[in-house]
Amino acid sequence: MGVSLDSPAELYDGMLDLNVRALQTLTFAAARDFADRGRGTIVNVSSVVALVPQRFNAGYAAHKAFVLALMQGLAAEVGGKGVRLQAVLPGVTRTEFFDRAGADIGQIPAEMIMEARDLVAASLAGLDAGETVTIPSLPDIADWQAFEAARFRLGPNLSHQVPAARYNVG
Repeated sequence: MGVSLDSPAELYDGMLDLNVRALQTLTFAAARDFADRGRGTIVNVSSVVALVPQRFNAGYAAHKAFVLALMQGLAAEVGGKGVRLQAVLPGVTRTEFFDRAGADIGQIPAEMIMEARDLVAASLAGLDAGETVTIPSLPDIADWQAFEAARFRLGPNLSHQVPAARYNVG
């Protein structure tokens, strides 16, 4: 769908400019201003492909992973200064995205396609609940919480003086 490795590099550059550079510039500007004021809300749209990049176009998935990491990092940096941050990770949503990408949404099982109004309602409910990451179609929040807990458990072992013994190089 959309851009692939066979696509001209300029298509990736345009996606990068929109999905990463512009988003970062605007998000940082708003975060600084909101932190100075002690209040404000920033909502950015990532995607579930940030969590399973093998299921979609690599460039797009990487851009959406950037959005997720940016919002999680900013939440740690300015969240305590009155700034609410939310990354929304929609699955397949009925929008003009598919037409613009030249893809047929009809090829996707109907039970996987969320209506945009439902996505927005769930996103706002997640924001009201204080979620930094909102995955509107995820039935059980405990699944996300377990994923996050596992990610944080890696922390103490992500940087050591020597390679792990399993590599047999020390």
